[in-house]
Amino acid sequence: MAKSYSKSEFHMLMEKVEATDIRVKIYLELTGYEKWARSYATVHRGWTLTSNFAESINGVLVSARELPIYDFLEEVRLLFAKWNCANRQEASYTFITLIGKFNDILSENETLCTHMT
Repeated sequence: MAKSYSKSEFHMLMEKVEATDIRVKIYLELTGYEKWARSYATVHRGWTLTSNFAESINGVLVSARELPIYDFLEEVRLLFAKWNCANRQEASYTFITLIGKFNDILSENETLCTHMT
């Protein structure tokens, strides 16, 4: 639905969603079609630029796009965990003294990230 160019195609797909689960349709309506649907966009999204970071993530997750949503999100979680672990390992060999405020923030973030589920 998000990629459909015509409103008629969009509504045909929305009817399928409604037939599957009306709660999803209600949620999408409350969110506002203009925020996520191409056919209802108030701006020309073809000019939207993406960052290299977004392109990197998209490139790595090409095969995961075919998975069901739960499995896709698990792949995203694992990807970020792998990247964070690699960055943390690289950073552990870097010794730069930070002022107290930022050192405290890093310590707190390290504590919080070890308890993520």
